[in-house]
Amino acid sequence: MRPRLRQRALLDRLLLVGVLWLLGGRVGLVAGAAFVAYDLVSRPTPRDLLVLAVLLLGLVPLGVLARGLPAVEAVGPGFAEGNLPVHYLAGAGLALLVVGVLRDVRAGTPGPAETRPAGPAALPAPPEERRGPLPTSRKTGR
Repeated sequence: MRPRLRQRALLDRLLLVGVLWLLGGRVGLVAGAAFVAYDLVSRPTPRDLLVLAVLLLGLVPLGVLARGLPAVEAVGPGFAEGNLPVHYLAGAGLALLVVGVLRDVRAGTPGPAETRPAGPAALPAPPEERRGPLPTSRKTGR
């Protein structure tokens, strides 16, 4: 790995930990450090991160149900205030989703301008042209 790429990877990881610390406090700092350790050990693909994010976000409703459904009057804007574990679970899922999408987009970008197509991609032919010309009717002498 080149030094420039190593510096960028280090900066990306420090930025992620800093943002999670800012948004999540101590729990965000621990989650960011745990993610960096996981990233260094297993080198997950963007797809792995997206699957993990979906799993974490899928656990949010189960976490709400584990505490029991609140009364109808309690459901409102402050509904999640008292359920911090679910809040942090959702935040970790969203953070992994963002990192997975950014890595997927970064991995899919073409390199130098020479490798990019010159113009927009060609549109498929209209249905009439794909089927071929219509048969012409022959005039009979009747």
